Amino acid sequence: MNRTGFYVSFAAFLISGIIFAAVGYRVVANLQGTRSGAVGHGSEATVDPEYQKLPPDADADWMTNFTLIERSGREVQWKDLDGKVRVVSFFFSSCPANCLRQNQKVGEIQQAYAGKEVVCVSITCDPDIDSPERLREYAHKLNAPPDQWLFLTGRLIYIRRVAGELFKVALDKQTHTERLIVCDKWGNIRGTFLWNKLDEMAQLRLLIDKLRAETEPPGRQEKPTTGAPG
Repeated sequence: MNRTGFYVSFAAFLISGIIFAAVGYRVVANLQGTRSGAVGHGSEATVDPEYQKLPPDADADWMTNFTLIERSGREVQWKDLDGKVRVVSFFFSSCPANCLRQNQKVGEIQQAYAGKEVVCVSITCDPDIDSPERLREYAHKLNAPPDQWLFLTGRLIYIRRVAGELFKVALDKQTHTERLIVCDKWGNIRGTFLWNKLDEMAQLRLLIDKLRAETEPPGRQEKPTTGAPG
């Protein structure tokens, strides 16, 4: 081998070694992060974020209330909303299409009842990404008023229970129902509607108007209204 060939081979060997070392470092770092419970957020990792700590009611055998963290950083419980008609939905902020359109529809509902005793409750199904800070940015882009449109986050395992036990829908990371769930002033589910069906959105408005006029909880015979399957 001539001298030029030797130097070329030696340089290639050095470059390969550097690349191998860098890859190995990242693998080890990732493993350490996983073992320590780190939650990835872009290029950063936060161990045990404050907003993801499980609340005391996580030990309940069956949930009738929830405690989640609003974009403002404050705790919100389901029972805090007593006296208000509620429109509940699930989403995640990194969804580029359907979730955004769904929330635009929720925004139309909120605007139609601005200043009235109706509150929209949007709960993320990707809380590792959707911190309160990120939800503040997302809500700001939607011009969502903080007093009438809540954006909630927490721990995924807890939010799964909230979805299943309180609202009777399945949920997993970045997987959620496309139905808007309408609850009365006492927190009872009174109807579910597909946000992308015009006729069902009309039914939703009619139901909200009916629930706003109620002064007593529904009787046991009252059944939730559900839009046409789709």
